[in-house]
Amino acid sequence: MKAPDWLEQLQSLAARFPEAGIGPDLAGLALADLWGVYRPLVRLAEGAQHGPTP
Repeated sequence: MKAPDWLEQLQSLAARFPEAGIGPDLAGLALADLWGVYRPLVRLAEGAQHGPTP
């Protein structure tokens, strides 16, 4: 069974933002918890792409 695309993206985001400290914990989290980690990392990544807000 293939993992949802967002789970693959979550792994990339965790590697991109190691300061979040969640990389080693990903394997032990439930799917709902992973989603709860994924959404803030996506917002963080979107902010990093657009630069700081004036």
